[in-house]
Amino acid sequence: MRYFLPGWLLFLLVNFSHAGQAQVWQPPNTDLGSLVPKPQGSQLPTMGSSLEQQQARTRAINQASIDQADRYIAAQQQRERALQQEIQSEQQHRAREEQARQQYKVANQQLYESTYQTLQGMLEGRRHWDLKRAVFLTENAFMNGGLDYAQFSTDIHELTQICRGLAADSARPDLAARFMALHRLMTDTIRVTYNGKLASVHLPPRYDFKDFWGREDYSNQFVNKLLATNGGQCHSMPLLYKLVADELDIKSYLSMAPSHSYIQVKDNRGVLYSYETTRGFFVSDSYYMSSGFIKAGALKNRSYLDTLTRRETMACRVFDLAQSYAWRYGHDDFSAKCAALGLRYYPQSVQGRMLAHDAALMALMVAVKANGQPTEAQARLNPKLRPLMEEVERRKRAVEELGHEEMPADQYARWLKQVEQEQTRVAGQQAASRFEQTAKK
Repeated sequence: MRYFLPGWLLFLLVNFSHAGQAQVWQPPNTDLGSLVPKPQGSQLPTMGSSLEQQQARTRAINQASIDQADRYIAAQQQRERALQQEIQSEQQHRAREEQARQQYKVANQQLYESTYQTLQGMLEGRRHWDLKRAVFLTENAFMNGGLDYAQFSTDIHELTQICRGLAADSARPDLAARFMALHRLMTDTIRVTYNGKLASVHLPPRYDFKDFWGREDYSNQFVNKLLATNGGQCHSMPLLYKLVADELDIKSYLSMAPSHSYIQVKDNRGVLYSYETTRGFFVSDSYYMSSGFIKAGALKNRSYLDTLTRRETMACRVFDLAQSYAWRYGHDDFSAKCAALGLRYYPQSVQGRMLAHDAALMALMVAVKANGQPTEAQARLNPKLRPLMEEVERRKRAVEELGHEEMPADQYARWLKQVEQEQTRVAGQQAASRFEQTAKK
């Protein structure tokens, strides 16, 4: 522990020094006439030198404290500068990302608009009717132009050629043979040979239960995804069947069921058969009625279990366009415009009416927020909000008129798996029957 002398005492000590050298104190001489000898060896430290050393140590300690404080302040300032630079860098990164998103949105919305114009032209007869191109353009809009139409067309053409080879109808078309070939394409492993050598092996498409409604990734519903992975669901598989059937001149029709679509085909006598592309076998209407989600109103209004006309099929592509747009950007004027165009040609569509309802509801929500979020009673008295509320209610009644009831995803998956089990059981019985007949011969 260091002790510091008071100022007044320092003053006295300093004034006893002479020329920087303190005088040596000697005790009183008790022996008169005798001198006290000086100590031998090194001299004793003087009071002046001890004070200077103490002051030097004090200055050193104070300076060390100041230096340490300076270093701490400098380090703190450096950390603050680094933090500010990091924050600024993050802000710039977010700004660049937001700018990129806005640029993407502008370009993507322009692509959606051009696709809408193309589909509208096909519906109105101003453009060449091409379902294959309509399917591609609808999916390509969601992918912001990242798909390849040449590759898409080539894939469809190759599947068509496999069916033609299986039907062996190069000389004379045989629609029955083509249909059976298409059935094999959807259900069987096909070994493609060229000049007697195995060229490729085509596997039947499988149902992909992962995110089959495209809620996590909307592109899971695309035909392009089915062609790339050989896994699809009840939206992409019927569309692929329809595209190949059209190339083969097989009369086929898309049909709708709750949260589901399938195919109906005509035989040579004009009789319609329901064909379930997700499982590759013929079914009756009772198969779809067993889900429990088809009401009488939907059958009466042709919303379910009926063949779609050419324009109704194209209108569904407009609904698909609106649905994918809403998945990215939410409902706005564009989705409302798509719903209005599609309903003009397919007014009994459950999908179309639900899109129109959701677009009207979003318009109401935006207006309610802009008007201070009033209560329902206050909104009905507001001349700006009342018409929007009435439009939502009208769109809701339009959906209810069709007898629509939403099927939960888990129940839909259970229904499909029950069908798969039944298909396996029937296939086993048929194989056993064929084996028994063969054994009797």
